[in-house]
Amino acid sequence: MHGRDMRRHERILVPGGIEIQVTGRNGSEDVEGVATVIGFGGMFLRTTAKRSAGDVLQLALTCRSISVELEGTIRHVAEKGAGVEFTLLDAENEQRLRALLLQLRT
Repeated sequence: MHGRDMRRHERILVPGGIEIQVTGRNGSEDVEGVATVIGFGGMFLRTTAKRSAGDVLQLALTCRSISVELEGTIRHVAEKGAGVEFTLLDAENEQRLRALLLQLRT
């Protein structure tokens, strides 16, 4: 089975012209970047901030008129960013994330 076949959630390549700004904190350190691929379970965060797998981030995602606050855990570190799994999301922000994903699909 290929990695793509094992994913629980659809991944959406963020279209050109749309930016999902990401800001967050890991303890006292700020994190900033742009989501380039996103799904209900996580995202790839393009950032120059140096992070480690296992770091827990308090995140705010902003795209157009939608803002989502959630917790994410870095699962994979790459040269240009990190793979982040969404690990804590309340009901209100879950609805906002679903709206953001729907907006990206259309």
